Amino acid sequence: MRQERCCILLNSAEMGIEMRFTSVVFGNGRGKYSMGSNFLYCFREMWGWNKAFFFCCLLGFLPAMAYAFLGVYMPSRVVADLEAGAALGALLFHLGLLSLGVWVCGAADGMIQVYKETMIWSFKGYLQGKYIHKVMDIDYDRLESQERQTVLGNVADTVGKGKNLYGLIFLSYAMEDLGLVLIYGTLLCFANPLLTAAVLVTVFVDLRLLAFARKKHAQYYEKLSLLSRKMTYINTQSQNAAAGKDIRVYKLLDWFLRKYDESLQAMNRTHGKIMRWYTNRLYVAAVLAFFRNIFVYAWLLWQLVGGQIGASDFVFYVGLVNGLANSFEQTMRQVMNLSSTSLTLSYIREFLGWEDDWKRGQGIGEAALRELLEKPVELELRDLSFSYPGSEKPVLSHVSLTVKPGEKLALLGLNGAGKTTLVKLICGFYHPTEGQILINGIPQESFSREEYEQVMSVLFQDCTFLPVTLDENLTAEKPGEEDRALLDRSLDYSGFRERYDRLPAGGKTKLIKEVNEGAMDFSGGEKQKILFARAMYKQAPLLILDEPTAALDPIAENRLYMNYGAATSGATSIYISHRLSSTRFCDRIVLLENGRFVEEGTHEELLQGNTRYAELFHMQSRYYREEQERDEDRRRQAEAFGEGAQHPFGESLEGGSAE
Repeated sequence: MRQERCCILLNSAEMGIEMRFTSVVFGNGRGKYSMGSNFLYCFREMWGWNKAFFFCCLLGFLPAMAYAFLGVYMPSRVVADLEAGAALGALLFHLGLLSLGVWVCGAADGMIQVYKETMIWSFKGYLQGKYIHKVMDIDYDRLESQERQTVLGNVADTVGKGKNLYGLIFLSYAMEDLGLVLIYGTLLCFANPLLTAAVLVTVFVDLRLLAFARKKHAQYYEKLSLLSRKMTYINTQSQNAAAGKDIRVYKLLDWFLRKYDESLQAMNRTHGKIMRWYTNRLYVAAVLAFFRNIFVYAWLLWQLVGGQIGASDFVFYVGLVNGLANSFEQTMRQVMNLSSTSLTLSYIREFLGWEDDWKRGQGIGEAALRELLEKPVELELRDLSFSYPGSEKPVLSHVSLTVKPGEKLALLGLNGAGKTTLVKLICGFYHPTEGQILINGIPQESFSREEYEQVMSVLFQDCTFLPVTLDENLTAEKPGEEDRALLDRSLDYSGFRERYDRLPAGGKTKLIKEVNEGAMDFSGGEKQKILFARAMYKQAPLLILDEPTAALDPIAENRLYMNYGAATSGATSIYISHRLSSTRFCDRIVLLENGRFVEEGTHEELLQGNTRYAELFHMQSRYYREEQERDEDRRRQAEAFGEGAQHPFGESLEGGSAE
């Protein structure tokens, strides 16, 4: 029963279906985490989560051991009764008693296995909850580290899909089989230690051959992984609506199918090579088992014929030999498989053990923070430099800047200038390689993370919405009556008020269609207005807007700028953009190029002389002027021919081709 399920999983593992042979590729653990300490950690987590599950995993193998041993002992007991000439009633009594014991132990083992296999997924959910809490609260820069991405990916795979975590059940099986190995091996030693040695040696050699085959499998792992990723990519793109347009327009169907077939054939060839190693191992294992059985049966028959043992002993020892061989093999297999589970637990422990660089809890204190939040703050970048880990070239190099309280600063730069990195540094997501960031003269590192996050409100380029109501997305909670005025003000200034009022459910409109039935979706420009309203609703003394008008049309963009001054009157604000025509409303403009501030001043000051800002401004404004000239030309033609009239060359004066 249990061994059938176990064998199915193990055979699948050998074919590379369930296992990735991480034990061969990576070893039994990471760094200081040994297999023993990993499973002790796991049992501690089980104890804290569910004590019934803990005892079930720790002692649940005992009924299975009794079930297996009774299965070996019962035939010899029946033969012994027959040898002794026992009465039919006594024979039936012994047989019934042993059968009842086998049934009770088997039933208990079955219930325990069902309970464990059910609870293991709940335990996975428990670990997933710890993962979710940790990953959403950990310092942001840890999420972008390449090395930590590997750890995060493995942990997410484990807690999300249960991958390798199912191996915890193998731990119980290994304890059961190890106990049976000790019992069977000890009993066989009373007959002849050579019987025990013959079984253990042949099984050990067989497992060494299995380990060699797995090592060969591991050598093909990277190739199989690459082929699998290619096939997954093609499968994903085939269902992607955005990719579907290109596939149809540019006739890419044949190319995709050809690449898929090539990857599939290469994978089949690789699996064929792998299977040859496993097949050769099976041939050798069969030969070893053949010679082992010849030795065992010959010795037992010699003892039986010589009168040293009886028929019941012969049956019992044959059962012990087969039981020892099977239990020892299962024990060694499961120990090898447990190395994958141990590696998984190592990743989980490593991830949950990450410590933040930010201080948590107490920082500058509640009174100082309250005073700081009451009015616009001063932001100072003092000789700031930053390089990404592993990179010698700095993204920012010794930049210094002071933004005065209440000032509206435009931070400009082309793509790759370092604007986004600078925003992440100001927000505290990254830590400077050199220099300091100060708020009202207080170094960034003096704040706790909770305090620092209250100081600023940020509109990022990427839209992030939750599957709750629109109002909850705007306010991060269900707004009360006292918050309504602030919410209305934020909607008015963001330009989203009109659209908000036209929604049938208003602020109770649900978002994210994948989660909520009948949810509303918004255009890119509308989403940006929502995010702008959310940023203003927070009323933080430092407001950072990262490309806030990238998805807005010129009219909506102009309205936003007209409201910007009033909307940010209670905050020091930094406006980040690469569109130079949209910065006239700011008090000061700073141009960032190649990680340095190269120019600084007002819009009028920077347009004077041969400045880099003037060059970029005139280059960008040329396109705006050409568009304006086209609009003006259409307007004059409309006045001359009449609105909606037919152009002499077949074009509608309102734009587009005439029918």
